[in-house]
Amino acid sequence: MLETIFERPFFLKRHQEAPLLEERERFLLHLHKQGTSRPALRTLARELIHVVRLLELKSLRDVALGEVHRAAKRWGELQRSHPRITTGENSASYFTYAAKKWLRFHGRLKVPIHAPAPFADQLEDFATHIATEQGLSPHSVRFHCWKSSKFLAWFADRHRPLYRVSLDDVDDFLSFKGANGWSRRSVSTAVQALRSFFRHAERRGWCTQGIAKGIHGPMIYRKEGLPDGPTWGEVRQLLKSIEGSRPATLRARAALMLFAVYGLRSGEVGRLVLDDFDWREETFVVNHSKRGGLQRYPLQRQVGDSILEYITKARPQCACRHLFTTLNPPLPTG
Repeated sequence: MLETIFERPFFLKRHQEAPLLEERERFLLHLHKQGTSRPALRTLARELIHVVRLLELKSLRDVALGEVHRAAKRWGELQRSHPRITTGENSASYFTYAAKKWLRFHGRLKVPIHAPAPFADQLEDFATHIATEQGLSPHSVRFHCWKSSKFLAWFADRHRPLYRVSLDDVDDFLSFKGANGWSRRSVSTAVQALRSFFRHAERRGWCTQGIAKGIHGPMIYRKEGLPDGPTWGEVRQLLKSIEGSRPATLRARAALMLFAVYGLRSGEVGRLVLDDFDWREETFVVNHSKRGGLQRYPLQRQVGDSILEYITKARPQCACRHLFTTLNPPLPTG
């Protein structure tokens, strides 16, 4: 098999003289019959040389998964330390992939035996149904099963058979998760998965009818989760970044000061006119957008200084009375 992968005698001899030649060739031949390309076989053959060496295999034996991971870590460290190798970050993961695939082919990979998940048979039946009958994507199948398994594990801790599950159990589970770290969105997505699971459970006769229909989650709004606004530290950082004496910079600083200190809306700042400012009384008037009406504010000193600097040094001389105008012609006239 190796003769069809490597053409140069030097590389061929290297692979033929490495330990476990027959075991490596049988595996590569198996992959070749499955349609694996020649370049992929060549890469995998090279990796198996390192697998045999780092696992110190003189003959094929049982290898625990932890031993594979430790050898992969050593191989990754060796690769990263080599000045001419640029793929060191992926070396450990590919080593693990090659070793597991080869050892599993020969029945020599020993993985930890985990206790089956609660109601594992029902979960497997549910996964098969939503994949084959409903046509859900593999990602959606994994998601629905994972969320459902969380409830089933929680329910199993109460040492009750599935046929005794009730809507109160589902409500208690969602309330428990909501009070212990799950966000409203996480609870809402769990509701979708559990509705799907219990619809299937009812069809199979695993539980009483009507549970799926009664599962309701919290209302999720379209923009829920978005921050209400920047933190004060972020605002200060933004103001600090606007330095210089260019007209556009002076205008931006004045507008941002109004936003930051008074929390005004963009429309409210845009509607400000020069006559809204009483420089003697150090106040200004805002025409509010939502609640409507005029409101007078004290003019904070730094805000006033920024606005005055903009008016005297950057604002164009024009007939328009709006405070903020374009800096380029044609200038507004009213």
